[in-house]
Amino acid sequence: MKKNCYQERVSVVLPFLRKRYPALFVLILMSAMFVLSGICAEGAEERTDEVIGYESVLICHGDSVWSIAKANMKDPTNAQIRAYVDEIVSLNDITSSRIHAGNYILLPKHR
Repeated sequence: MKKNCYQERVSVVLPFLRKRYPALFVLILMSAMFVLSGICAEGAEERTDEVIGYESVLICHGDSVWSIAKANMKDPTNAQIRAYVDEIVSLNDITSSRIHAGNYILLPKHR
């Protein structure tokens, strides 16, 4: 049986790829990690200041965790509010998006 052109090219290329695959894989993996680390570093705005105390705040009708977080920060960006909301949700063990008026919520206070 005669091989066609495609079969001949495949039989020549496959041994080459088998020999070079580990180096190529490592190169691709390192490039992807380098690119992703730059992307993650741009969006990460973690708080470096430590918690110095906690404040108990009464939840009023119409309040949300976002509105409470925003009201208790000085000139926040959306990313900073989002990080503070995540911290409040974690601290108060909030599992639902709804909070109820008349309850209290703890807010961490930072330096």
